Amino acid sequence: MILKIIHSGLFLFVVCMGIKQGYAIINGETEMMKMFEDFSFNKTEILLFGIITLLSSILIFYPKTFLTGNILMATTILLLIFFQLHNLNIKGAFIEIPFLLMNIVLVYWKQKHPFSKVFLN
Repeated sequence: MILKIIHSGLFLFVVCMGIKQGYAIINGETEMMKMFEDFSFNKTEILLFGIITLLSSILIFYPKTFLTGNILMATTILLLIFFQLHNLNIKGAFIEIPFLLMNIVLVYWKQKHPFSKVFLN
């Protein structure tokens, strides 16, 4: 029972953080814009990255696309880590690692999807 609560909490945290970050990227918050401009992204690429981040968070909600959403989210986080390392921002890369590990734990944890009984399979 405790493991289900921890899994559900981790699940909701990952989804909420993904939605928050995707929304911040799409709206062009100054910190996000500065970070992506340091990576030499133009406005279209930044918007596309935000849409992909938001889409991956939404895909995690549904049991049939749970794995796809987690893989897409982990891929975007890995991309951020690689860009941070490319810019020699080691601290920024280390900050992203726990978020990557959360997605990996969600995929490999042998629990059912928290909302599998709510959504029709």
